[in-house]
Amino acid sequence: MGASQFVGVKAGGRLGAVSTGKWRLFVSAAAFVFTTAYVVLAHLSPAVLFPHLARYNIMVWLAAAAALASLPQILTHRSLLRSPQPYLVLGMTVAVWASLMANGQARDALRGVRAFLVTSAVFYMVLIAVDTLGKMRMLAFAVVMSAIYLLSQSLQGWRLDGIYSQYVYRQHIYNTQGDVIGEFARLQSVGILQDPNAFAQYLLVAASLLTMAWAPGRWRRNLAFVMLPTGYLLYGVLVTHSRGGLIGLSIFVFFLLEKRFNRIISLVLAGSLLRVLFWAGAAGPRSISASLSDPSTAGRLDAWRSAIVMFRASPVFGVGFQMFRLHYPSLTAHNSLLLCLAELGILGGLVWLSLIVFSLWDLNRIGQNDSRLAQEPELLSIANGVRIALFTFLGTSFFLSSTYVMTLYVLIGMAAAARQLSRRSLCNDAPWPSFTLHNRTTCGPSTKPTTATSPQTNGTMESVASTAGIRTRLPSGGPAGWGRRRGVP
Repeated sequence: MGASQFVGVKAGGRLGAVSTGKWRLFVSAAAFVFTTAYVVLAHLSPAVLFPHLARYNIMVWLAAAAALASLPQILTHRSLLRSPQPYLVLGMTVAVWASLMANGQARDALRGVRAFLVTSAVFYMVLIAVDTLGKMRMLAFAVVMSAIYLLSQSLQGWRLDGIYSQYVYRQHIYNTQGDVIGEFARLQSVGILQDPNAFAQYLLVAASLLTMAWAPGRWRRNLAFVMLPTGYLLYGVLVTHSRGGLIGLSIFVFFLLEKRFNRIISLVLAGSLLRVLFWAGAAGPRSISASLSDPSTAGRLDAWRSAIVMFRASPVFGVGFQMFRLHYPSLTAHNSLLLCLAELGILGGLVWLSLIVFSLWDLNRIGQNDSRLAQEPELLSIANGVRIALFTFLGTSFFLSSTYVMTLYVLIGMAAAARQLSRRSLCNDAPWPSFTLHNRTTCGPSTKPTTATSPQTNGTMESVASTAGIRTRLPSGGPAGWGRRRGVP
């Protein structure tokens, strides 16, 4: 081959690589856009707000477009499958199918799987599409803006139509004999958030994700873009008069104070705030005790007992996915864990709990690497925001049937995506968990570090690891501790 031919082949290869790179960027951006639109529209409920658009199946087309755009990412990034969460979500799908089959509901098994995938598929979308810190922030920003829009919409509807608005839930007030003696208004939204408690939960999640925008030392920016929007969202939580929402608000405050005080002081202050809110009537003019004279409290306690009875009757597979109301028509379980155990049995309950535990473990591991992540403060902020959002969601889920709510799977997807971003940032090839993954992850074309030294006046040298892209100062005696995987100074 002549020199001119060789140069032509080399130039053509470079052009092909550039075009391939641009195509991958375009496909990745398209997957993120479709995923974000799917998450936002699912909470805005366009089929409720715009019934004439329901026949176009917008959500189905968005999900299909996101899946097609995500396919190249799955084929080229095998590390996405090294997280435990994708297999656990798949395990939940199997548990849904098995619960219906075991209870003689073979005809409904496919329907149940399809209904569960409508919400859980968003986990895979988020995990695949959110591959940069910027995309993580933009997804959080989209969730925050959708919450602000829904809150403004509900407040405006309440102002125009009063207690007869579709955005207002008229809560009955009972006396000690259980008779209705009045009612008061509670703010709600539409669609999957057409419940004051669920709406308060979503507003708290948005407020938690808003902490990602905090910039230390920039008070004007923080006031405009963090404090005021957070105050607006928390005001919406108070207007819902949700008792579970107030507990979630105290959890949110605890994590905010934890950064400034120790955990004991933060816990005392958050608990005191919760006590003051209940004393001031933030839960509305109704009983806040566990007294059975309150029909609302008595109904929830009875639903919890029924869930336990269902679980004991069918401990392995449960009574079947979405079959709780068939056995207890008056109420849902009003507890996410008990609902999961009652419907999916111990099989689904363990998988559901593992999803949450693994996600929190990942987020805590990121937050504990302060010294190693000093060059990536954004990642710490993102992980902390998702962690707070997940804890506030779980705190309110103790009083809600949020086992299969899409918001949960969005947060779990963000936690798994944060884990992937952490691995890329730190070049951390440590397996997680150690008994499931092989220690074969690399961050570059070679696993052997290339060290370039230059004399320094203070008796040290600069060592650059090409595999991690991290510049580290090592003793002049040479990289003696380079092989240590953890604890590198």
